[in-house]
This record gives sequence, structure tokens and C-alpha cells, in this order.
Amino acid sequence: MRKIYLVAIFSLALVATTLAQVSSDTLVMVYGKMLKAQDSTPVVGNILYEKLPYYDDMGMASTKTDGSFEIQLIQGETYNFTVKKPGFNKYTEEIKVTGNTNKNLYIEEDILELRKLENLIFARGSDQISPSSYQELNELATWMNENPTVVIQLEGHTDFAGNPDANMRLSEARVLAVQEYLIDQDVKKSRIFTKAFGGSQPVTQDRTDEAKALNRRVEVRVIRR
Repeated sequence: MRKIYLVAIFSLALVATTLAQVSSDTLVMVYGKMLKAQDSTPVVGNILYEKLPYYDDMGMASTKTDGSFEIQLIQGETYNFTVKKPGFNKYTEEIKVTGNTNKNLYIEEDILELRKLENLIFARGSDQISPSSYQELNELATWMNENPTVVIQLEGHTDFAGNPDANMRLSEARVLAVQEYLIDQDVKKSRIFTKAFGGSQPVTQDRTDEAKALNRRVEVRVIRR
């Protein structure tokens, strides 16, 4: 009976020691945003964190719509951060937690191909495609018909001058016009996605006529081969 009491006392002492050790850990906040490496736009997703080297503290944090996150971790420890998200390359980084830390995670979009339609011309302020653009669009349609598994996304951009809502509507109308042209060339609609950005993603902030022309563009993103 005495041995049982001694074992119980030892076990209670071990538990108390462990609790004391845990309670002595200082918790700090690691916060920041998860952003697309290419253009720093927010990314919504999950972040797996694991304490090294024994993975005895781990969990999953989700970012908000603006890409922000907050994770409470143990000060003085090193954690491995991992992000796995469809359409992006795997991201992993070891972070030494020395105190409250502002840390942005830049994850790279897995871009198969992205190119600008260099000779695509529209009438000013319109979605009417100029006949001088037909050759380039015909070449794109031919390439897609020769590669029937390819899926693309047409991405429309305007310059950032003027009304943002009007720019968004114009960029949307233009990519839909290009989509319709490709459909007329026997490319299935299910293989052509569209996305409009208006003037929100300029390639230059200059306000010259040449700069505005660079910002007005339709890009072809290959999203599946």
C-alpha cells in the first residue's frame, strides 16, 4: 500500500512540474498577411505551424479576406510554417519566435504561362475589336484548337484614369468580346474563363499616353494544359 502512495505522490509531482513548465512559457503573437508574391494581393488560405524539432506544438491558422492572420506561439522557439494551396507553389519557412513579430508570407502563384495580346486593339472607350487584331486572335484560336486540353483565362485591364466602376465594366466587356471571338473560331466556351481588373493592376503608375497604353491590355493566362 505504501508503494502505491509513493507512486501516486511521484506522479502528482511530475504533473505539477510539467504544468509549472508549461505555465512558465511566454506566449507571443506572430501576425501579418499572406500575399501573392507576384503582386502582393491578399491570399485566403490555411497556414500550418509546427514547433521544431519535435512538433510538440502545432496547429492551423486561417487568413481573413485581406490575407491577415494572428498566431499565438511560444517565445524562444522555432516553428515551421507551411502553406499548401491549389494554384500556388508550396511555401515553407522556419521562423524563430523572439517576441511579438510582424511577418508577411509571400507565396508564389503557379503560373503555367501569362502573356499579353500585343496586337489587340479596341475602339476608344469601347469593346469593339479592331480588324487589325484578328490575326493575333486567329493565331490564339488555332493554338487552342491544336491543343484541346488547354484552358485559359482572359484578364482585362484598363488604365487607372477615370471612374473605377466604368473602367471595371469596360475591362469586363472587352474580355467577353475576345471570348466571343474565340468561340466563333470553334474554341469551346468551357475552355475560356474571363476576369476583369479595371485599372486596379497597372504595370506603370506614369500618366503619359504611352504609359496608359501599356496599362490597357488583355492578358492570356494558361491555367490548365
